Amino acid sequence: MSAPETSARLTSEIAAEIAARGPIPFARFMELCLYHPSLGYYTRGIGGGGGRDYLTSSGVHAAFGALLARQAEEMWRRAGRPDPWHFVEFGPGEGYFASDFLREASRHGAFATALRYLLVEPSPALQERQRARLKGRTSIPLSWVDEAGLDRRAPLVGCLFANEVLDAFPVHRVVGSPDGPREIHVDAREGALYEVPLPLSTPALERFLGDSEVALDPGQEADINLAAPCWIAWTVGLVKRGYVVIVDYGHEARDLYSRRRRRGTLLAYHHHRAHEEFLERPGDQDLTAHLDFTSLRRAAEARGARCLGLTSQARFLLALGALDLLPDATPAAATGRAPGDAARAFRETEALKELILPGRMGDTFRVLLLGVGDVPRDLAGLSRPWAPGPETTAAAPLTPPRGAAATDEKEA
Repeated sequence: MSAPETSARLTSEIAAEIAARGPIPFARFMELCLYHPSLGYYTRGIGGGGGRDYLTSSGVHAAFGALLARQAEEMWRRAGRPDPWHFVEFGPGEGYFASDFLREASRHGAFATALRYLLVEPSPALQERQRARLKGRTSIPLSWVDEAGLDRRAPLVGCLFANEVLDAFPVHRVVGSPDGPREIHVDAREGALYEVPLPLSTPALERFLGDSEVALDPGQEADINLAAPCWIAWTVGLVKRGYVVIVDYGHEARDLYSRRRRRGTLLAYHHHRAHEEFLERPGDQDLTAHLDFTSLRRAAEARGARCLGLTSQARFLLALGALDLLPDATPAAATGRAPGDAARAFRETEALKELILPGRMGDTFRVLLLGVGDVPRDLAGLSRPWAPGPETTAAAPLTPPRGAAATDEKEA
């Protein structure tokens, strides 16, 4: 089925649901666009980070998975070398991260022996591509599980990891008005979809706005991700002893919902173009919004986890030795190098720069580390990779992102 046919079918289904129950919250529209059982963007395997609409860090350079493996090995070693040690990856996409992680983990014999790698992937299309990519690549035990399977295995000892997963959870779009907050719904007329502001669809939104002390000016928009804190609470509950690592873009609540950010952070992506035509191409474009790290921390701590730190992806990867993976670019190394080898070294260097340089993915993405149970707080990824400058330590509170806004973010 072609993309236009898929979008037309999904639009018809959405319009039929609206005809049956009235205008639907944008969060429901986003859920159908991304996760419809047969027509959703992620369900059909388009949103795997393979490069059609966007790239993930794992698709940019193998260093991302390799350095996370180094961090996981340190977690395991300093936790007393438990056997088994589970590493759970949510949303494995095209399997690039798992391939790079497992390659590096295999170099650490005792760690590889204790390691059990679990992949949580609801998309049959993506799961098939992951199996093909990882087949025969490692002797480390691999298992594909769903959320119910994780519940049955809990409580786990190990590390749970999600890279660019929570930003694709459906968001409620709330806008300020003189009469208080209103919620953007999606309505249909003669087969065409359009937005309409209506009263809040659930009391949970009012509670969230109150807990986060969000006061919206008239016309100011905010994207409220109610599902992400629930997911964090569930994830923490799976862990007996270990860590939860979230890599994604986002801000503290005081920044995310500030008056200068008038239009929220929701964006649509189609063929590497970011835009705000959210109702176009249902099921054939990505929809994503920045995370509220304050609400994630609050939900985790309510379940007994500790926030060990929030740092930039650049600082995290540099602290784990990202510069060690740069190709040797010294004049001596370049002497006698074939032109093809020099070109490959240049591409490798540029790809790694994308992960760690200011103004690129290294600044855009944040790494949130949570600890569950009696585990070390002072992990290598939270150490200071350079001097001078403020150090991100285990005891440091969450801080708002530094530097300029991300290039894929809306203007404030």
